[in-house]
Parts: sequence; structure tokens; C-alpha cells
Amino acid sequence: MAITTKSGLFIPQVVGDKIATNYGRFITVSNFADVDTTLVARPGDTITRNQFAFIGAATVLAEGADDTPVALTSTPITKTVVKVSKQVQITDEAIMSAANDPYGEAAEQIAMAIAIKDDTDAITELKTTSQTAGTAGGGLAAAIVAGRKVFGERGMKVNNYVFVNTSDYYDMLADHANWIPASELAADLVVRGVVGQYMGAYVVPTDTVTAASPVMMLEGALKKEMKRDFLAEQDRDLSNYTWLLAGSEHRVYWLLDATGAVKLSA
Repeated sequence: MAITTKSGLFIPQVVGDKIATNYGRFITVSNFADVDTTLVARPGDTITRNQFAFIGAATVLAEGADDTPVALTSTPITKTVVKVSKQVQITDEAIMSAANDPYGEAAEQIAMAIAIKDDTDAITELKTTSQTAGTAGGGLAAAIVAGRKVFGERGMKVNNYVFVNTSDYYDMLADHANWIPASELAADLVVRGVVGQYMGAYVVPTDTVTAASPVMMLEGALKKEMKRDFLAEQDRDLSNYTWLLAGSEHRVYWLLDATGAVKLSA
């Protein structure tokens, strides 16, 4: 007599949790954006923010003299919240007959797909900066130092992150004299995705940037505004006896400070 057990069935709650868990495991660049949930449950999908220009350094004022006010200027930037989604539909036959675990694989790939899109959009937003540094063929070390020079004194007061292609990361590992491994860094940085420090910048490998074209960012320069957080869902379609797995989120990325990022050439 055949007995139906859990091993032969699709357990939707478990798979939904697996999608959400895998999403958190796959995101990289997004971990370094400040998350804002102000937009949650508010109407509208178009947002305007001001990108302020620096008013300049203070000046010496003589006794009894009047100071001259300066204007605070800004550039309005308008963005629209986007919905990022990925779905997989699986038949009962596929679940029952597959040698491996199709719905488990689908859950993992949905999370990976959205995480990659998240990181790609974050890098795209960072690249809207007009600041550049380094010279093609000049090497990673020289490019990162040049990037830190662009940040100037400000870059010495907050964390500097450099997002590099994985091939560049392995080149950094070979430069033993300038490489500081993750084991010597703060645990909170490692949990977020930092794998080491190179030329004073915290290194985050991601294939969403191309080799020899890293992107540097100061802590706090990038914001991710959520309209609705990542949501994993599943549904049963009885018209064709299939399971639908889905993951989605509604959000938008902002480069809050155009001087807080720099595109490198190495």
C-alpha cells in the first residue's frame, strides 16, 4: 500500500520562506545602501528629492562687519518606484517526476534573479556620478588611491567601499603587501559582504561591475527607498494543476550625494 508523505509533496510555506532567505543571502551591493521605508503605505509612485550643493567653506569675519549670506542651491531629481519581479510555474508532473528538487531550485533562482537586479540597479545609480578617477591599465591600487583623493578629507572620516569584479578581487589577493583579509576587519562589515581591505577601501566583489572598472562609494551616499519590501509568494492554479512561485519588491535607488561616488578605471 502506497503512503503519501511530505517528501513527495510541495510545501508552499517552506518554499516561500526559502525564497526570502535566499534573497538575503544573494544581495551584495544593496547591503551598503541606507534603507528608507517612509514610502510604505503612502499613495503615489513618483518621488522628487533635492540633491544639495555645498555652500563653501566659512570665511573670517572682521569685528563689527556684516556677513554676506549665500544661497543654498539644489538640483531636483525625480524618480519613479519600480516593481521588480520574477516568477516560475511548475507542473505537478515536474515535481513528482524530477530527479532533483525543481521547486527548491526555483526558489533559489527567483531569489538570485531579484538580488542580481537589485545590485545591478544600485551600481547603475552609483554610476550616475560625474566623478571619475584612475587610468585604464594603471592598475587597481593606483585607481583606488586616485578615487580616495577625489573624496579628499571627507573620505577619511567615513567608510570607503569599492565594488569590484570578482576577477579584480583575485588580483587584489595576489598583492599581499596591500591586502588586509576579512579576518582582521570588524564582523559587521564582513556580514554585509566586505571580503577585505585594499589601499584603505573596503572591498566588495560583485559581477554587476565589469573588470578593471570598479565603483567607489562613501558610507551613506546611496539610499534604497522601499514602497514594499521583498515579498515571496506562492499560489496553486487548479485550472492546469501547477504551482506558481514568485518574488517581488517595489523600490527605487537614489544617489543622495553625487560627490559620494566615483567611477574608477584600472
